[in-house]
Amino acid sequence: MQRIRRIALCVAAGSLVSSVSAAVPATAAPGPPACSQVSLAWAGGSAKPGGGSDRQETALVRVKNSGDRACSLLGAPSVMLTTNGVPETLSQQSGGDLMNLAPGATAKFTITFLSDSGKNGNEIIRPEQAVVTFAGGTVKTLTWRWGDVTRQEAASRPGNFVSPVT
Repeated sequence: MQRIRRIALCVAAGSLVSSVSAAVPATAAPGPPACSQVSLAWAGGSAKPGGGSDRQETALVRVKNSGDRACSLLGAPSVMLTTNGVPETLSQQSGGDLMNLAPGATAKFTITFLSDSGKNGNEIIRPEQAVVTFAGGTVKTLTWRWGDVTRQEAASRPGNFVSPVT
């Protein structure tokens, strides 16, 4: 009887250790921390200042590590176009690889949007800023210069979206 009791205790202890170890996440591989010191700049694309093309346009954004040590970026940043503080949140495309940036190195992402001349009766926004939030919580702001944008936040297949950082 004593032997059966010891076996039962060992089984119970083993189950407890298994459940505890399953609940503790594995330690992440060491690598650069998320980028917190970055600068942003418009860097091309099909969009023209002032906008109004009534087409889908692109605006390329360059991200520069302005810190003094390596950092990393992952996926598509969150981008909100704001008008008088009211945001239009753009969809984020999935995917993207971890980008490690040495000090001074750059990466890029694309904002794709439906430019609007205001003649088509669409619900439009007149963005003042693009508020960009990277994984890790770093927030940066760019002055929007590409004109009016067709509101797409509630669309089932939005025409306004952000690509992953490359």
